[in-house]
Amino acid sequence: MATRTTKAERRWRRIVEKWRRSGLPARAFAKRHRISPVTMYWWSSRLGRQDAAQDSEFATAAPTFLPVEIVDDAPSGSVSAKAALEVVLPRGEVIRVPPGADLSQLGRVVAALRGALE
Repeated sequence: MATRTTKAERRWRRIVEKWRRSGLPARAFAKRHRISPVTMYWWSSRLGRQDAAQDSEFATAAPTFLPVEIVDDAPSGSVSAKAALEVVLPRGEVIRVPPGADLSQLGRVVAALRGALE
């Protein structure tokens, strides 16, 4: 179930994430940033439902297999040598994932890229 991400949705996703990271109560955060707490709650709820639906969709979707290419080790000290994993997207963009990276954050990056490419 692919959805088109609107400019407003991207803006509110950033605001809601910033609020959650701040540790502030919603009203205090909203007042500090001069936004409506009711609107912030509404977007938080909407985005939470979307994320839950998307997580459910990914959990039930059939696995997609992609070609994997094994390459020789990169020279010591190169950018590629420091990455534990390298993801090359269809348009040629490269995501280099260092050893010990936060996989949940990587999942959010991949989901965001999927939305941007649709």
